Amino acid sequence: GIRRTIDEHGEVRETASKLLSRLIKKKRFLEGRIEGKLRSLIDRNPELISEPVITRRGGRLVVPIRSGALGAMEFIVHDRSSTGQTLYAEPSFLVAENNVLAGLTGEIRDEIRRILRELTDLFVSCGPALLRDRAILAHLDSLFGRAGYAAAHRCSFPAIGVRIALRDARHPLLPAEKVVPISLSLGREERMMVITGPNTGGKTVTLKTLGLLSAMFQAGIPIPASPDSELPILSRIRTDIGDEQSIEQNLSTFSAHMKNIVSILAEADSGSLVLLDELGAGTDPQEGAALGVAVIEDLLEKGGFTVVSTHLTPLKYLAFRHPRIKTASMGFDPASLSPTFSVIEGLPGRSNAFVIAERLGLPERLIERARGFLSTGEVRAEDVIEQLHREREALSAHRKAARSEEEEARRLRQDYERRLAAFEKEREAALSERLRRLEGFLRDGQKRIESILAQAKAGTDPERLRDDIHAVSELREAARGFREEEGSPASRPLAELAEGDKVHVHSVGADGRIVHVDPKGKVTVDLDGIRVLTDPIDLFPPRGERASDSSPSRPSRRILRPERVPLQLNVRGMTVSEALREVESYLDRLLRADIRSASILHGKGTGALRDAIRAYLSSCTFVRSYGSPPPNRGGEGVTLFEIAGEDDD
Repeated sequence: GIRRTIDEHGEVRETASKLLSRLIKKKRFLEGRIEGKLRSLIDRNPELISEPVITRRGGRLVVPIRSGALGAMEFIVHDRSSTGQTLYAEPSFLVAENNVLAGLTGEIRDEIRRILRELTDLFVSCGPALLRDRAILAHLDSLFGRAGYAAAHRCSFPAIGVRIALRDARHPLLPAEKVVPISLSLGREERMMVITGPNTGGKTVTLKTLGLLSAMFQAGIPIPASPDSELPILSRIRTDIGDEQSIEQNLSTFSAHMKNIVSILAEADSGSLVLLDELGAGTDPQEGAALGVAVIEDLLEKGGFTVVSTHLTPLKYLAFRHPRIKTASMGFDPASLSPTFSVIEGLPGRSNAFVIAERLGLPERLIERARGFLSTGEVRAEDVIEQLHREREALSAHRKAARSEEEEARRLRQDYERRLAAFEKEREAALSERLRRLEGFLRDGQKRIESILAQAKAGTDPERLRDDIHAVSELREAARGFREEEGSPASRPLAELAEGDKVHVHSVGADGRIVHVDPKGKVTVDLDGIRVLTDPIDLFPPRGERASDSSPSRPSRRILRPERVPLQLNVRGMTVSEALREVESYLDRLLRADIRSASILHGKGTGALRDAIRAYLSSCTFVRSYGSPPPNRGGEGVTLFEIAGEDDD
């Protein structure tokens, strides 16, 4: 096999064949014997030796001797130093052995060639399979390379679609920490974008970013952009970016651009992406703008995607006349006179020439004179653009703040849900333990009852059963206590709710403090750091206050499963007859639920609805009192009332 024949350095192994192994051993043995004789020569004749080393010349072992030592002993000179003072000579008594050594070297070379020829013949027979394997390995290497690049540069695959939608895209050749991500989009209707803005503002980098990422996408390479980006399959990508003037071809900047644009127009189709940097530049602005408009309209007719950057005013406002053209600009901070490199869609770019000139010290009188040379329409357009940019920046700041607040709210909600889940888990565990103890009480009670019955049948004296009967009574009371603890609260729901009140939230089985009462009928309760939004019907006095609230002289009527009746009825927007029917039904539900205090939200309006409701309440013998709450709790728009109980005098 190959591994047994070739080592990790690509050399034929000594053990590749028995003959090769035998020849190499002979050669090493002979080399050792010759080197021993040469060392002996060096040791016995130091005056002849230029340097006490053994070296090779022409495949033969030699020693360096002084040029004057030739007469002292027979040598065959194979080489000399550049100065001629040192001769590389072979002693005549070693010629025969060196000849044998040279012969062994030739035989080893021939054997290696034979082995390599056999391997070559083997490869030739496996040629088609090897070519397939090479293609597979190349493809795997390409995939690993793409994956490595994607991991190193935080890349992702965009969705394949029919539009261009880049989100947070970065130039693939610029350091990620220094690049300002850009976002831009073109769709089925808007096939072209005209980007304007100051020099060095990032227009060219934006075009190059779009072109490079589109080319990477066509090649199946992940791109440095957000995963929710989208790119289409393109037939071709054509660009005119940079200054292509040439002395050799006698081309000016404008001529070079035009030559490239002519080629682009000839090839562009509905599946192409065309990127044109500074369209119409390098010549008279009016003529350049006219040519630019013609080029843009021709590309629109071809139906492909096109992105153009320009400084020319007619091209800047072209999008307002063509619904298929989207305008965009590069961000600029006039306070620092520096670009922000962000793409702002929907707004043409500001020239900022006057702002920059003023901040750099140009006299104001010259700036005003320059403004006078502009037409009224141009000045008005620049002012409108400036106002739009300011409003957009303010909107962007508000949107950013809203996103931040939304993230904070989401975080708080997740924290609340996590803590509430933990709370519920602990509550369930406690409930399970109580139920287990209750079952134990019930089993003990059942056994006691069975024992009492058995003894009674056997004729046992009743006095002897008194202790067992008393024990059963105690077990019954303990079981009743557990049932009351796990069932509905013995106290009635709270009638009046105010911020700061301590309450018991029945649905979660915990005590807390009211932090907010919503006029719409919702109450926010703080449960040791966890805020719960609930209905007033779910709130009861804290556990520790229930026993003290009920006195022996006024036993409270207890409803184990009360109807869930809201503590406020909303009749706003109803007619008087509709509202009175709702109030009558509401009072009936309050009486069944044994709720003594509630309110009706009717609004202020003309006061007719309020007067009719209060007149009806005054006619009800069981309504003890009614009135308006303080202004901060609804004022004249709400009517509070109390219902007389059975224990009222």
